Amino acid sequence: MLAGRCVGSVAETANRFIRQRCPHLLKFLPKNFGFGLGLDFRESSLIMNAKNQRKFAQNMVFNLAIGFHDLELTDMQKADAQGSIRKLSKYSMLIADTVLIQSGDEPPDIVTKHSVEWKDVSYFINEKNDKDIMPPQGKHYTPEQVESQSAIMSSRLRERSKACAPDRSSLARNEKQAELMQQKLSVKRSEKSSAWSQQGQLSSRADILEVDVYQSAGEYPRDLPSSEVYVDMQGQVLFAPINGSQVPFHISMIKNAVQPDPDRTATYLRLNFFTPGQTASKDIAPATSKLIEQHGHNSMFIKEMLYRSRESQRLTAAHRMIQELRKRFRQHAAKAAEEADLIPQEKLVKMRDQRIPRMADLTMRPFISGKKTTGTLEAHTNGLRFTSKKHEIVDIMYGNIKHSLFQPCENEVMVLIHFYLKNPVLVGRKKSQNVQFLTEVVDASVALDSARRSMYDPDELDEEQRERQLRKKLNEMFKEFCKKMERVAKHHRFHLEYHESTKISSQNISQIRFDIPYRDLGFHGVPNREMVLIQPTVRCLVNLTETPFFLVELDRVEHIHFERCTFRSKNFDMIIILQNFDVLPLSINAVPMNELDAIQEWLTDCSITYTAGQASMSWKSVMNLVKGDPRFYEETDEHGESKPAGWQFLQADDNHDGNEEEDDGDEDYSAGDDDDEDEDEEDEDEEEDDEEDVNGDDDEDDDALDWDAMEASAQ
Repeated sequence: MLAGRCVGSVAETANRFIRQRCPHLLKFLPKNFGFGLGLDFRESSLIMNAKNQRKFAQNMVFNLAIGFHDLELTDMQKADAQGSIRKLSKYSMLIADTVLIQSGDEPPDIVTKHSVEWKDVSYFINEKNDKDIMPPQGKHYTPEQVESQSAIMSSRLRERSKACAPDRSSLARNEKQAELMQQKLSVKRSEKSSAWSQQGQLSSRADILEVDVYQSAGEYPRDLPSSEVYVDMQGQVLFAPINGSQVPFHISMIKNAVQPDPDRTATYLRLNFFTPGQTASKDIAPATSKLIEQHGHNSMFIKEMLYRSRESQRLTAAHRMIQELRKRFRQHAAKAAEEADLIPQEKLVKMRDQRIPRMADLTMRPFISGKKTTGTLEAHTNGLRFTSKKHEIVDIMYGNIKHSLFQPCENEVMVLIHFYLKNPVLVGRKKSQNVQFLTEVVDASVALDSARRSMYDPDELDEEQRERQLRKKLNEMFKEFCKKMERVAKHHRFHLEYHESTKISSQNISQIRFDIPYRDLGFHGVPNREMVLIQPTVRCLVNLTETPFFLVELDRVEHIHFERCTFRSKNFDMIIILQNFDVLPLSINAVPMNELDAIQEWLTDCSITYTAGQASMSWKSVMNLVKGDPRFYEETDEHGESKPAGWQFLQADDNHDGNEEEDDGDEDYSAGDDDDEDEDEEDEDEEEDDEEDVNGDDDEDDDALDWDAMEASAQ
């Protein structure tokens, strides 16, 4: 479609292309490929067919429409289709764009500039008669993605406040959960090596590094005195004289050094060491603890030594140096532990050949330094670079991004993009696996004056209108930056789609895709210290507004358990058990009870098993029992007796407790009836005893002496 060419050449070129590539589709190709836009919406003289001999001219506008009509559906395609599509015999498809003709040999300008990615132009309709959601045909999505997308869409369109046929839906959900539980058990049983055996192998293969400062006595410091306590600051060693010989002790073995009150003649220095059998202190290094555990059965340990000197200056100086060396060693060990899982990143390659996507005046969390970090975010060839106003730089490589999230500003006070990293990076002096960039739309707290303002105040209305416009502008700005970032990465051979089933070894490929949290499926809870809105995405369960951030990957979830689920409770606790049993389960407390059915329905759609119970459990003890049970996923124990398999014991214990409570209630009721009968019998017996007591008192009164007789007997 160039200026000067014939309008009918479009139809001829399209027919020639289809004849070469797909000749069987030539008969379904339409005769017209669009029309011109002018004074009328459809100019009859500018219809693009093979017979039109008019020429293209500059600034002409055409509606280019390409498609196929009356394609036939095969029986195999009908079998894989869903809903009313199975009843169709033919279908059609059409793609249209508005095109502006340029001058000379310049290509035409496509006016309808919109993303043509499959995820942006496709959607699925879950009809009421469809129970099974089939994945669409195509190479753009893996089956796991299609299943998660369809689960989100089916849950997104559900009215959570009104449950249609609750008995039927809960019954279907329970059947689906039972099926998921059996599938999980079969998968776990089919694994060649279980989790606890792998952990045992890893723990047995773990290398324990020996502390070896000096290879021989010849490497001792030359100025080492023979009968004094000496501290080698460079080698981190304390030399203590024993029977005239200097014995070296590494500073990691010293528990503490105490200098008691001196007497009139001498000064004292007491050295306490780490020994087997002691309670583990927080000051002991992990490597030292492993060494003591390894050599504790076959080595001799010194627990305490006391030195006495008449010269107070030497022991005081030695005590001061020991304390300083212990402080340096703890700081070095803490820094080494902090940077243990830090992996060196590749160097950022700046983009030179095109315009750099950039957003200014963004706030970064966590802060690099101070109370707030503000700067500019740029997207380059192989990563992102954030430069603060203090010229502090943080680089995030595309290959290190595991999950990328975009949360628009709907009812929140900020719009943000969030990155969850595969390996943590150093932000300031602390490592972080979550990095976030945001802009606040309104202040989190606003000081209201005492003057009353009417709801019809024009200033108030203008302020609300400006706030709505600002929200829309910021949402569009962040969304456009995300699209530009995807285009830049794709241009430089960084694929931004997430493929769970594809294992890609190249370092130049990043497995990320921007997800938007589904606010319709959100629920309130307390994951850390305050009540927040927790929202699911396609692959995560997140809260990105409040710090510390809460992000749980759904593919890392082993099981969900609901605690305190009773009719009298207004809220319950949601326990998230991870596949790594060494990590304690995560908890979301104080979730409103009216959200329980919606959460259970969403978990079922995501193929995640769950159980519910009435009591709160000590999960540290539970996880220790689970890790130590080699037959946890079996239906019988080591003695052959039947037991609940896997996480079914949580539901079984709850049902057992409920039955016991019901039995106890029946027993209390019958016992109460018996008690009432016993009380009636006791009342009758007491009345008879009272009557007997009264009769006995009358007999005793008849036999008793009168006053005159008693006085006579007294005299």
